[in-house]
Amino acid sequence: MNSATGQPGGGLAGNPCPFLRALAEDGAVPRDRVSLRQVSSVVADAFAPPVSRTPVLLQVFGIGLIANGLAPRSLWRTLRDGVRLDALRGGPLDKKGVGSRVLDQQGRVDEHQLDRFDEFAADFHDARTGVTESGLGIAQLRTMMDANFARAAGRRRRIDRRLMESEWPVLLAVMGKPSTEGTYLSLTEIRTLVTDRRLPERVTGRLKSR
Repeated sequence: MNSATGQPGGGLAGNPCPFLRALAEDGAVPRDRVSLRQVSSVVADAFAPPVSRTPVLLQVFGIGLIANGLAPRSLWRTLRDGVRLDALRGGPLDKKGVGSRVLDQQGRVDEHQLDRFDEFAADFHDARTGVTESGLGIAQLRTMMDANFARAAGRRRRIDRRLMESEWPVLLAVMGKPSTEGTYLSLTEIRTLVTDRRLPERVTGRLKSR
C-alpha cells in the first residue's frame, strides 16, 4: 500500500498527466473531451518564448490523436470528437507505472514518490531573484528518467523511455526557471503542480494573455 493522498474529482482519475490535470483545474481545457485543435493551441500557448508555436501544435495534435487508442475507429472518433482527457489511463501512451509514479492508478498523489525527486535534485540559483532552491535541470531529469526506466525492468516497453522525453523535458520547457546553472524545474513548483493541480502564475499568465 502506498502513501497516496487526495481525492481527484471530475474524471481526473483517468488522466495521469500532472500538466493536463492542472490545465483542466485552471479551466484552460475541459476535464473530459477536448478538440485536438483546442488542446494543441492551449499547450502551445503555455510555452515560453522563443519556442516556435507551429512544431508544438503539430506534435500535440499527433500525440492527442493516438492518446485514446490506435484502432482506426478510435482514431476517427478522436479526430471527429476530440481526445478524452479523462480516459488516457490505459491508453497507448500510459506507461502503467514505468515512470515517476507520483500518481497511482486511481489518480491519487503518492507522497513517497513525490519526495523521491529530492534524490535527483541539485541546487539552482534563480537568475531573477538570486534565491537558491532545489530543482531538476535537464541533466537531473535524464538521470531520474533512466532510474525510473531501470526500476521497471521486466514490465517496461522499449517505447516507455521515449515517452518520458515527451513529459518532464517538455515540462521543463513550459515551467522552467532561468538560473546560472541553466533552466530548471523548481521542486516546490513540481509539488504544487502535482498535489494542488496548479501551474505557476507565469504560465497561467501566458495562457490568459494569448
